[in-house]
Formats: sequence, structure tokens, C-alpha cells
Amino acid sequence: MKIMYPERHGTPTASSADANYPVANLIDDRRKKVWKAASGVQAATLRVPISANAEAIAVHNTNAESAICTITLDSAEVELTDGQPAVNLGGGLVKIPSAGHGLSEGDVALMNGTTNYDGVHTMPTQAAGDGTNYVITATYAAETFSNTDTVCEVVESTTHTLETATRSYDRFWQEYTSQVAAHTATIKLTSGAGETIEVGIVRAGVLVDFPNPKYGLSESREDFSIKKQLNNGAWYIRKREIVRTYSGSFNMTRITEFYNMTDIYDATGPEPLSILLAEDINDLQWAFFGHILNPFSGSHQYPSYSEITINFTEAV
Repeated sequence: MKIMYPERHGTPTASSADANYPVANLIDDRRKKVWKAASGVQAATLRVPISANAEAIAVHNTNAESAICTITLDSAEVELTDGQPAVNLGGGLVKIPSAGHGLSEGDVALMNGTTNYDGVHTMPTQAAGDGTNYVITATYAAETFSNTDTVCEVVESTTHTLETATRSYDRFWQEYTSQVAAHTATIKLTSGAGETIEVGIVRAGVLVDFPNPKYGLSESREDFSIKKQLNNGAWYIRKREIVRTYSGSFNMTRITEFYNMTDIYDATGPEPLSILLAEDINDLQWAFFGHILNPFSGSHQYPSYSEITINFTEAV
């Protein structure tokens, strides 16, 4: 199990947003209070600023069918040259103007903000490039760039498939090498035909590692629906949210893991956290944004271990 604590994300920005569902909702603690792109927009990009020493990012409650999450260092981000165009070199190569880009053949870079060239590019031969221009492999489209368009070498890029032939997932969890400087997660999300892309929660931060549940996890559902029996014996039903709940026992080293868990609960109490409930099984299934609503109980097994039982309830 891993718990994301402390959190290191700032307020995201989005390439598209509905005024009634602003991007600030992504860092609200309510999973069902979503950011939405403008009506009918199926693909949009989130940019999440993350401070130093973070090593994971998670998205919860999304209708995306796929997500590409790319991590780049802020210090390495370079502007494209304002007012200069893309140049068609032929043969599927395009020259991009950017003074001081520092890119070489084989480097992997993320372009952001452009109309036609956003995304991850592996640098081909740079024979036609120089210190103020680099070359990418792309289908040429005429475009003049501005200094709000950028390029940056990639730390990590991961593609998440959130819909398969048998299951749909509303979340992903991505770990990456801990970064000692400020960095940015750029997340390209795509929903199904006829849907507007939306997300409930984005979290990024440090990971605190714990053992997997000792005997596996007990899973159930909590139903917040209103159910009242009427005088004639019929039932009045008003369907409301149904959330996942889990319970598990964990065998922890007392001097480190037990007190790490204690410190987290003392600091956050029942406030929701992003948690990977079990590792090396299926990260999509066990990524979880929810509460430890009550203090956990533990049994100290001398000399050095503690068995604790924790109950988790998904946030609404």
C-alpha cells in the first residue's frame, strides 16, 4: 500500500473548461465535483504544477477512455520563437524555431500550446537543425508560433488505457522518479464519442510506503440513497451516491511504518487522501481517493511488529 502524503500539486490549468465546472474543482476534496471541458469537447489537456520531491500523480473520477501523462522539469521548459513559422523540410520532417532548445537526436520532448504539434516527440536526426531550431517527425501543417508555446525534455511519459473490452476505469495512478526540482504533469485526456471530458480529482505528491494487506482486502459498498417505508408498505426510494469501502489488516514495523501511519492520520484526520490500496496487482483497480474516517486500531506484537486494521471509505 502507498499513501500520497504530503501533497505537492498546485492549481491545474486546462486547455478547455466549462465556466460551471472550473478547473479549481480538481483540487477540491469532493470527487463528484468535477472539472469539465466546454460542451462537446472530447479531448483536453490538463497542466498540473508540482513542487519538488514529488514522485506520483493520480486522477480519480474521470470518464476518459485514455490518458497520456507526461512529466517535465520546469527548469528545462523553453519557449518557441514568437512570430516564427514551422518549416516543412519534406520527408515527414518539420523544423521548429526555438532559441536555446538544447535538444539532440534521440531526446524525447513534449511540445505544449501549439495548434498542430502538441504531444511527445522523439527527436530524429538534427542535421537540418541548429541552436535556434530543432527538427521533429510530424505531418506538416502551417503554423506561426508564439512565446506561450513551449518545448521541454521529458522525464517520463505513460499512456493509460482506461477502457478495455471488458472494463472501464475512472482513475489512474502513475509513479515516476522523484524530482528534486519543480516540475509539471501534462495530462492529455480523451473521452468517448458524444461525451464531454471530465475529471473529479487530481493529486500529486510524495509516497509513503506500507506493506500490502496481510490477508487481502474486504470490499463492500456504502449506499447513500434515501429509503423510507410508506404507510401502505411501499418504499420511497431516492437514489444517491454509492461508494466503495475497504477494510484490511496490515503487519507493520512498529518503529517506522506504524508511526508513519500514525503521523499521517494525526496530520490529516478523516480528510481524503489518494491511496494505492495494494501494489503489484492492478493499479487501476486499487487506486483510491477516500477517507480513513476513524482512527485505526493496532495490536503490538513484540519486539518490533504491529498489526493494524484500517477501514477506508471512498470520497463523494
